[in-house]
Amino acid sequence: MEQNRSRNRTLVFIIFLLLLTNISVVSYFLFFSQKPPKKNNRGNGFAAVLQREVGFDENQVKEFSELQKSHWADAKAGMENIIRIKNAIFDLTRNPGTPDSVVENLADSIGILQKKVEIDAYKHVVGTRRICTPEQQPAYDSLMKRIINRNKTGRAGALSEKK
Repeated sequence: MEQNRSRNRTLVFIIFLLLLTNISVVSYFLFFSQKPPKKNNRGNGFAAVLQREVGFDENQVKEFSELQKSHWADAKAGMENIIRIKNAIFDLTRNPGTPDSVVENLADSIGILQKKVEIDAYKHVVGTRRICTPEQQPAYDSLMKRIINRNKTGRAGALSEKK
């Protein structure tokens, strides 16, 4: 009996020591480890790609950034509208009596909005191409072709030329 009690105390001590160690490690990572700064500038990331691969100078980057801001504001609004309509379509699945015509009308609305998003993207690419010098345009065209034809997972880092 005394042996069991001694063994239990040893096990409780080991469990307490492990718990204390785990709390210390978690505390260290939460409070004392340095976190890398957050990258918040999506446009600046692509501007860096344009500098590296196309040869944009600082003035071109500034002009591109202004174009990018206005484009993303419009594109974001269009995409939010598309998501809103998709959610409305999903909500209709709860009502089994929903006529097909209602779903078709909503789907047509998505098509119209998607068309606008694509046309705006085209205009943005054209506007960005105008920023390029004639010498930079082939490199820009090549970059855009790789982005359009990137792999099916859609990872931006996986730009590869497909022929």
